[in-house]
Amino acid sequence: MNKDLAIAKKCVEVEIKALKKLSASFNRTSQFSKAVTAISKMKGKCLVVGVGKSYLVGLKVAATLSSLGTPSIAFSANDLQHGGLGAIQKNRDVLLVFSVSGESSELNSILRYASRHNILVIGVSCKSSSMLIKSSTIKILLPKVVEAGHSLAPTSSSLNFLSWGDSLAIALMKRNKFTNKKFVSNHPSGSLATALIQVKEIMVTGNKIPIISSNKTMKAAISEMNRKKLGIVCVKNRSSIMLISDGDLRRHSNNLHKKKIMQIATKNPNWIADTDAALSAINKMNENSITSLLVTKKKDIKKKIKKLVGVMHLHTALARGIK
Repeated sequence: MNKDLAIAKKCVEVEIKALKKLSASFNRTSQFSKAVTAISKMKGKCLVVGVGKSYLVGLKVAATLSSLGTPSIAFSANDLQHGGLGAIQKNRDVLLVFSVSGESSELNSILRYASRHNILVIGVSCKSSSMLIKSSTIKILLPKVVEAGHSLAPTSSSLNFLSWGDSLAIALMKRNKFTNKKFVSNHPSGSLATALIQVKEIMVTGNKIPIISSNKTMKAAISEMNRKKLGIVCVKNRSSIMLISDGDLRRHSNNLHKKKIMQIATKNPNWIADTDAALSAINKMNENSITSLLVTKKKDIKKKIKKLVGVMHLHTALARGIK
């Protein structure tokens, strides 16, 4: 192993040790749960504050909190000192302050302001005797760790702050019952959101479903298929739903109008549950070289006789960017 790779490996090993110390620290304190409770009950926003590298950590923590349902904004302590304090809504917002030493001079005026106006402060630091810990309503003391490379720049400590922030965001997500549907509403254009879209959100329903009784003529079936423009028509008899696709019509093109619907219909079409991911539906269609799936309720998917609640069409999914 060359020298560069050895340094890289050592860096990761040091940071892993730091994360293990952080994990162990959760066994010794109830302050974390107090922080989760305070933020979950707030009526406004979580204002995440830091100085220097801690501010950059705060940017990521605030972004993760907001992404998972907790409205948050990151502020540099310098900006708050010069007019930014006006952004704090008294009796509504919570201050979440990160500082490894807890002694950054930029925090002095912010903590005094919070004290004067009874603003709840969650202080996160590695120094128990620090100004930040002493001034905070909820005191989060993270373990002191060895910085990777023993450098003056924060490495392991920044990683622990990030991990603690992720833990907070996930705990709040669980506490507030943040659902996939809410996540999608916060990420309307993201690939993560499209992966979570369910079949029932984009399937064709109601009178838009092409469907015809099995005792009708082939002419009526073709007319229904052309009118609904999905390239299929569902065939309903007393006990089941069958399917005729435009491919079936091509394969039976000779004397088509003289044939009975039941001669052409696929007796066991492909189904999918309404709560399945739309992405799963696309994969199933690709695997079977088809463009449509019949949709039933999740509770009925394994039943021999299924109730039709919709049709999932490939083009509908592609139009939503699911592919």
